[in-house]
Amino acid sequence: MSRFLMKKNEIEPKANDVWGLQSDINRLFDAFMSPFDESVFNNNKVMPKLDIAELKDKYEIKAELPGIDENDINLSIEDGILKISGEKKSETENKEKGYYLKECSYGSFSRSVRLPDNILEDKIAAKFNKGVLTIDMPKKAETVSKSRKIEISAK
Repeated sequence: MSRFLMKKNEIEPKANDVWGLQSDINRLFDAFMSPFDESVFNNNKVMPKLDIAELKDKYEIKAELPGIDENDINLSIEDGILKISGEKKSETENKEKGYYLKECSYGSFSRSVRLPDNILEDKIAAKFNKGVLTIDMPKKAETVSKSRKIEISAK
């Protein structure tokens, strides 16, 4: 409950201090909304978080998909766009003394990423382990950067 309590300002806002009042109202709403997850207000849509990294010889995408079965994930490429989509289905049932509880949770998700031109689309590989989808996209050979030291000469 203390999360919703607001501390009173040390200095009372003046009668014409509209911005101080607006600031207090904004803090009140921020404090009220912070305990809730964004997905509650997103029409049962789950939005997986993505980590995208460019490595020396490949690009790597990691998508967090906790509680989702591997068979409920779709991965496709069309016109240079990688699409990760699927559906989360969850049901729990409890029968205890004197009560019965059944909770169902459903939600679909879809994330799209435009791929760079320098990948080998036919060599893309994906693996799913402990709720994390990892997609490896190798770079074309001519785009794998080779580093070398450049000598600087003095005049």
